[in-house]
Amino acid sequence: MKLKQKTFCACILFALFLSVLAFSQEEKQEEAGSLDVYQLDEYTGLNYIPEKKVDVSNGSLRIQLWGSKGAFSVYSVGAKGKKLPLFSSSDSFSSSYFVLRAGKKEYVLNSEGGVACESRRTERGAQLCFLIPKKACFLVDFAFPDDALSADLKSMLRVSLYTINLEDKPQTFTVKGIFDTILGENSGVHFSTGTLPKLNTQKQFHSMDHDRWIRSANKKASVCFLLDGADISKPEAVTLAAVGELSKYWVPVVHDGRSFNSAQAYNNSAVAVNWSTAYLLPQEKDVKTFYISGSTMEGNELISALEQGTVFPVYPSLPSDTDAAEVELSAAAQAVTEEQLDPEYIQNLIDYISSLENGESIEKEELESLNKELDAIFERLRAIKR
Repeated sequence: MKLKQKTFCACILFALFLSVLAFSQEEKQEEAGSLDVYQLDEYTGLNYIPEKKVDVSNGSLRIQLWGSKGAFSVYSVGAKGKKLPLFSSSDSFSSSYFVLRAGKKEYVLNSEGGVACESRRTERGAQLCFLIPKKACFLVDFAFPDDALSADLKSMLRVSLYTINLEDKPQTFTVKGIFDTILGENSGVHFSTGTLPKLNTQKQFHSMDHDRWIRSANKKASVCFLLDGADISKPEAVTLAAVGELSKYWVPVVHDGRSFNSAQAYNNSAVAVNWSTAYLLPQEKDVKTFYISGSTMEGNELISALEQGTVFPVYPSLPSDTDAAEVELSAAAQAVTEEQLDPEYIQNLIDYISSLENGESIEKEELESLNKELDAIFERLRAIKR
């Protein structure tokens, strides 16, 4: 009887051991992700694994992404592993975000915007992918550099913003990024740039050709936005203001020299970057690129390193459709006037075409003529941007 009891107990213990082992292996596999589950993004050519929360690091930088919130955070990691956020953690890090304008409609890409989002782990970092059905796909790709670099150069992120037109007609798309910086708010110097060592009041730049970069820092950490040179997409406006002021207008309206105080907060400075408009045909994509550095290395030195082409490898992504090789313009595109290239004219033309298509009676000849005009305008614009 005693022998049977011992045998029975041994079997129970062995079964429990196998259950715990299997659970442990499943847990590890779920955390690490298996190489054979990588998926290929058809628009960017990038491999990824969908995960509810992504947490990856390289050098002294660590990034976390939450797909359910469409939120991201970037940290500086000290020698003892202590992490310091480079952006505000307000509202679960949702005070730093991107906004996509499709035509005249703006989509706020954070937890308040209501746009479906998926967070992804990639071979070189992480992504947030926002999907606006039948309108656009917007993808934020955070990529780390090569490992065999100095500590300063390893502490960088390449941020690529992909916009894909999912409409069945041409459309205009524009991107804005808002970054709720915190490091300089209590350091005595809110910001510095390539030409301005101390900036403690609101300011707007319409070109970064001279200033090139913007840094927010204190004694413990630093974050630097690299906005000129190398393969960086030139912004149309860069604004330093109270964080609440940056979302009121598409291009923020500020008063140079005014403090960072607002009715909502005291001394709460932030950065907004507005990029140029992309004119995309159905299924075409556009890419905007900038860099974030968590090192204290001088901004111009970081940009010089990028321009040497040794910091980041050749990226596996596909080129932007708006960067295609030079082609000969059609007669219709050559005849496009300056008035027709005006963004407001283009948007009004797109809206008018849509209204005709959705009307009860369609004037086919007028619609065909207007679509040909729009195609000629887009052809001319893509040639100009090359």
